[in-house]
Amino acid sequence: MPFRNGPHGYGLVTKCLHWVTVAALVAQFVVGYLMLRVDGEFEETECDQPSDGLQQQCEERQEVLEARADDPLGTAYSDLRSGDILGGGLSLPEVHVLLGLLVLVLAVSRVVWRRAAGLPPWAEGLSAGERTLAHWTEKALLAMLFLIPVTGIALVLVSYDLLPLHIAAHLGFFATIATHLGLVLKHQLLDRDRLVSRML
Repeated sequence: MPFRNGPHGYGLVTKCLHWVTVAALVAQFVVGYLMLRVDGEFEETECDQPSDGLQQQCEERQEVLEARADDPLGTAYSDLRSGDILGGGLSLPEVHVLLGLLVLVLAVSRVVWRRAAGLPPWAEGLSAGERTLAHWTEKALLAMLFLIPVTGIALVLVSYDLLPLHIAAHLGFFATIATHLGLVLKHQLLDRDRLVSRML
């Protein structure tokens, strides 16, 4: 299989970058969901009038809440946020940041390779309108691969108040990926021109 893109379609490098990016994003969103779930369970602890059995847990919870603003990576409360999930003492927020950095590296790699290898010709089954939609959707997805990690890193390094910006980047990504998948599924299931095979 050719490594570079060309008249034959997408090359091996482009395909690998595409699917590694997909895997990294799936892992990232799974970890993000687990973080929200652990946070939700943690914050639901009833501490208004704690029983003797909950007293220590409520005191720990208060310490965590006070530390959170100064410790967005969660190192001070990794045990309460499923720490050591990789056997190296990493908390879920730390894994989340590392995956974000991986997505950022993949985004840079994709842009560099795209400039070096170019793009293959359009699939014959795409109409002019669909080509325009695919073009701008692709650009938007690449932009989101930068925007989501950058807003996440800013959230950690600058201020937790930037969380709405990080969430907005996610919403933009979901809207864009829905458009991308919709176009692919339309051609795969309705037009039956095996568009998805170009990336397999």
